[in-house]
Amino acid sequence: MSLVYLASWHDPFGDLATYVGAIFSAWRLPADALLVVFLRDGDRRWQVAAQAGEGAASLLPYPEWEELLAGAKVTANRAQPAVAAANLAAGLLELLSSERAPAPEGRRSWGWAYALLGVAGAIGLLVAGRIFLCPRCLRPLRRRSSLRGILWVCPRCRYTRAGLR
Repeated sequence: MSLVYLASWHDPFGDLATYVGAIFSAWRLPADALLVVFLRDGDRRWQVAAQAGEGAASLLPYPEWEELLAGAKVTANRAQPAVAAANLAAGLLELLSSERAPAPEGRRSWGWAYALLGVAGAIGLLVAGRIFLCPRCLRPLRRRSSLRGILWVCPRCRYTRAGLR
């Protein structure tokens, strides 16, 4: 499969799909070619459309391919069309290589470990917040020395708590 892209500022047809089809036939691209056209419209926004030959169309998984095109449109409007085309080519290569090689069976999922780590982190933050944050205004408590020992005082609302012993 070959990937060809065009970045253009002028659409003689007024319709992006017609323009892509005309370019595909005028350039006499082979059946295994994939043409991606970036077109800058009157609002100075980039539009993205693609046409695949008969050989290339059978290789493309369409929901994922449409997501790649939508991502290319966002990238072209944020950066440049060349960056969007490079990201699109990398995503297409990854998509096609993952379609050919199935994932190995029996592979472990580490999602439970990440969830457990997140829960432990949240509990740690709650405990640290209980110790070091004011319960009234959630400002950090400051440590002050006094005659009776260490006090934790809020600089905003003057909440005071005796130090933990």
